[in-house]
Amino acid sequence: MLPTTEVLEQDLLKVRGLVESMAAQRRNQTANDSLVTQLSLNPESLEEAAQNLMSQASETLCLIIGERSETATAVISAFRRIAPVLAPQVTVRALVPPVTRTREALAALFPERAQVRLAMLSGLTAVVSDAKTTLVSNTPGDPSLIHNSSVATNLRALFDTVWPTAQVLDQHLRLREQSHAEELRRVLGCLQEGLIDDVAARKVSMSVRTYRRHVADLMALLGTSSRFQAGARAVETGLLPRRSTRVAARPVPADIVSRVSPECST
Repeated sequence: MLPTTEVLEQDLLKVRGLVESMAAQRRNQTANDSLVTQLSLNPESLEEAAQNLMSQASETLCLIIGERSETATAVISAFRRIAPVLAPQVTVRALVPPVTRTREALAALFPERAQVRLAMLSGLTAVVSDAKTTLVSNTPGDPSLIHNSSVATNLRALFDTVWPTAQVLDQHLRLREQSHAEELRRVLGCLQEGLIDDVAARKVSMSVRTYRRHVADLMALLGTSSRFQAGARAVETGLLPRRSTRVAARPVPADIVSRVSPECST
């Protein structure tokens, strides 16, 4: 069973607390303590450190990309350089904030071999491999290398907790990039309002059969198992506004419209 939204938020808080603890360790360390190494904000130095760390991966490589920062830019650039020479058995997963809205932009950031999902991690950027060292930045100006296997293990475990609940990139892009379809935006609005099928179908001027078909398609694309979850996920991904019954003018899947046969439309 997937974690609930509340559990996910708790895990993200744990991630942040873990990183803040690391920063405290760095501030309190003695001159002889090499547990934490603060990195220069020089782009070339950051990229080199990230690339060196990624090259140590033998089985797994997890990337957490925060909001725009020098560290996030360096990590993305380093991955693009190292991806062609990573061992074939290395599984690469990346969590990125849901702010990049086009397939072209994301393709420019990540080579195809990376599995990319969307999650907001409050500015955290990190490189976690199966090595004992991690690269972590919890603020734009504070990247560090953490040389501690337990820290790497804990951060990777938290990544694995977030991953199943993070939205699959292809689903997100299909919903954001396809041409506008007014019918489906109105269906999303009905899901958000919690209307029963008969009432919703009358509101959007279509047959109950067509409405239910749209709902099933939207639930599949949003990766949800209930209508309530579909409405909530639509809000999370920006397809619907928060705390409003107005339908947002956001792209919806044109491919769904093409699958609805003319005879079931009214």
